[in-house]
Amino acid sequence: MVRTRINKAYAFLLTLVMLLSLSVFFCYDRAYADFDGEWEYSISSGTATIIGYSGTSAEVSVPAKLGGVPVVSIMGMAQNNFRQRITSISIASGIKEIGANAFSGYTALTKISLPDTLQTIGANAFFGCSSLAAITLPNSVNILGEGAFASCTSMLSANLSGQTKELPAKLFEGCAKLSTVTMPLYLTTIGDSAFSNCSMLKSLSVPDSVTDIGASAFSGCTSLAAINMPYSLSVIGNFAFQNCSSLTSVFLCNGTRSIGEEAFSGCTSLKEIYIAPTVNKIGSSALANCTKIEKIVFGGEYFNINSAFGVSVSGTIYYPSKYASSWESYSGSRKSSYNAPSSVSVSGKTKLTEGGSTNLKITVSPASGEFSDVYRLYSSNSAVISVNESGKITAKAPGSAEITAVTVSGVLKTVSVMASPAAPEGLKATTKSTSSIDLTWKTAKGATGYNIYRASSKNGKLKKIASVLDTSYTDKGLKKGTTYYYVVAAYVTANGSEVVSEYSSKVSAAAASPAPSSVTAKKSKSGTAVIKWAKSTGASGYEVWIAPKGGKFTKAATITDSSKLSYTKTGLSKGKTYNVKVRSYITVNNKKVYGPYSKTVTVKV
Repeated sequence: MVRTRINKAYAFLLTLVMLLSLSVFFCYDRAYADFDGEWEYSISSGTATIIGYSGTSAEVSVPAKLGGVPVVSIMGMAQNNFRQRITSISIASGIKEIGANAFSGYTALTKISLPDTLQTIGANAFFGCSSLAAITLPNSVNILGEGAFASCTSMLSANLSGQTKELPAKLFEGCAKLSTVTMPLYLTTIGDSAFSNCSMLKSLSVPDSVTDIGASAFSGCTSLAAINMPYSLSVIGNFAFQNCSSLTSVFLCNGTRSIGEEAFSGCTSLKEIYIAPTVNKIGSSALANCTKIEKIVFGGEYFNINSAFGVSVSGTIYYPSKYASSWESYSGSRKSSYNAPSSVSVSGKTKLTEGGSTNLKITVSPASGEFSDVYRLYSSNSAVISVNESGKITAKAPGSAEITAVTVSGVLKTVSVMASPAAPEGLKATTKSTSSIDLTWKTAKGATGYNIYRASSKNGKLKKIASVLDTSYTDKGLKKGTTYYYVVAAYVTANGSEVVSEYSSKVSAAAASPAPSSVTAKKSKSGTAVIKWAKSTGASGYEVWIAPKGGKFTKAATITDSSKLSYTKTGLSKGKTYNVKVRSYITVNNKKVYGPYSKTVTVKV
């Protein structure tokens, strides 16, 4: 009895162990390493992560699948013993993430191809890729890690146009040859030391959506001579532009609140700085060692700025005369009041066609003020309408944008500028039946949809009859025998309203019988051709037109019996080739109304 109980207990334990083993086998999410040739990877939730690479080739193609499982991330390639000989990397579509340090130290890498599925580039992902000369991020990228391209000492250009809203700390720190940067359109933050010591960066267009420029963001950019301070800028961090020794002028717009410690210290070429009336804090030594500064122009009332200039300031501080009493608190000797702008106007053409440009006129009052010619222009959407400092606006894409002129005293004026799509091209009107006409046209770049207009006479008033999203439309319910005239305009929807293009070229067609189909012409005997066609719905009769090849068409016959669908032409020159076409007609009030010609066919007799 005891032995039987022991056996039962043993059997139970054995069964339990087997069940546990099976559960581990079927339920364990495979996170251990697998190998597929030279690739090492792990699998989790049905996707693969690359965790190692042992290949020796100079050109590497990162695969879309490993072990039959889609690859979504690259986490561990920095340990490859041959990484310093790899010159080119192409990453397959479907991969979403390049992890931290993934390609760090690939010193021979000159080319990297990124897929349009990529979303994240981790911290130091390409750190020290000292031969990489350019990087273009796909539009899909929305997260960049700290130092992702730091110390890429050969990098010349970076195209960051994408969805990311934050450039992280040290993103391009130490990229000494970087000279061209295209910023993300909707960027809000430039992180600490993001471009620190990019000594060849000469100019930069910062999106007006940027609100924060971090500490040391551009410190040591010794070639930076021009940078626009964004319209939405609120905070300039400590040392943000320290030792930007080529920078000559700075204009801070309404909305800027604080300037950090030593933010512009060591800007030895800086001659003028215009400080918005919204600024209420300037850190110590913000303008220290700006040895060539001549004008420090404030747009508002006095606040404690005594520590902003270090030991001393060589330039003159200007303040609005209407705030003279508050500026009596400033202890410096070199100060002067000015007649601050009280209004600004913007005039000029405000509707453009995509690709077009014009110049706006900016008028500041009073015109006699010392700084009436100092203002900045901003676009609310530079991807649609761009504006330069001289007032030239350019329509980049269909849509609308607000252009704002801001003076040093903070007064501003905003106008709305529309950019319409180009007029549609290739409009064709084709008779479909005695009561309908088909319209087709080519796609207009950037258009949301199309408006269709019709008139019943060549110079008659055009009336909008439809709006469509496609590039075709059938006009139905037409009066038999009437010729109609059409134009089409493209539109985009912007801020809840339509921006409409110019009209297309005008075309016409009659509500008549359509062009005969299935036209054939065959030699029946020498000098004779038999011409046949399919019935044209609603036709009263047909005309047959013939021309010797390369010659002019002449009417060969009128077929008044609509049921007769053939014609035999005799007397043709033996051995010659002829072109043949047919058209139908309808009779309305004893007058013939013709449909379009058929396709031309040829016959040798």
